[in-house]
Amino acid sequence: LSASTFFGGAKDGYGYAITIDSSDNVFVSGHTTSTDLPTTDGAYDESMDGYYDAFVSKFSNDLTSLSASTFLGGDGSDYNKGSIAIDSSGNVFVSGHTTSSNFPTTSGAYDESWTGARSTNTFVSKFSNDLTSLSASTFVSTSYRNYGALAIDSSDNVFVAAVTPSGFATTDGAYDESYNGHNYDGHVSKFSNDLTSLSASTYLGGSGQNDMPYDMAIDSSGNVFVTGRAKSTDFPTTSGAYDESQNGSSYYDAFVSKFSNDLT
Repeated sequence: LSASTFFGGAKDGYGYAITIDSSDNVFVSGHTTSTDLPTTDGAYDESMDGYYDAFVSKFSNDLTSLSASTFLGGDGSDYNKGSIAIDSSGNVFVSGHTTSSNFPTTSGAYDESWTGARSTNTFVSKFSNDLTSLSASTFVSTSYRNYGALAIDSSDNVFVAAVTPSGFATTDGAYDESYNGHNYDGHVSKFSNDLTSLSASTYLGGSGQNDMPYDMAIDSSGNVFVTGRAKSTDFPTTSGAYDESQNGSSYYDAFVSKFSNDLT
């Protein structure tokens, strides 16, 4: 074990996501109830705003120094449960869900307004590498306890996967433009790097309950892979795939799905 450190304040702190930039700095994100979680001078938000706030923190590779650390949130509860990514310019993206009607969004972002529907909104936010500025931030969809997964392709497009009730915005020609589920469907969406435009968006799910994406990745050809849980026996599988049948009956199966980059 060459390096290992605690990070937190007097109350709960949860580190859920980690990534490394091109200079080998280590970025960690999660959420906390600690008002004294360490932040750094000049960071975007040095003070906790709600009951839970998300945080983003930057460490040296040897974990001896904290070079940047910021809160992210509004006056409600703001969660990051597993999504952080860095683009080719070193900008830091995080995704999660929030109950804060005043969660920070940016002018011209795809969706600047919190709806309050289904208790929480999914968000995606973009920071400078030194975590001093929030250059873009948008809401994406609504649902209860929406986790939000995140990936960035070689052209720096931002992909988000989460869960949503009916009424979510899809795009013409997308794989599935219609809501399928009993409570929630998954969705996969593609945004411009500045989070102002939605270029592709599709549902993903069957007719059962709560088909939920949890993580995603993009291959060297730009194909988009998503994994999560599915209870729907008619969750879409493809002919010749490893396992075309849901095994869990009234329980969840894991799923893995592969989309074209344009989500068609």
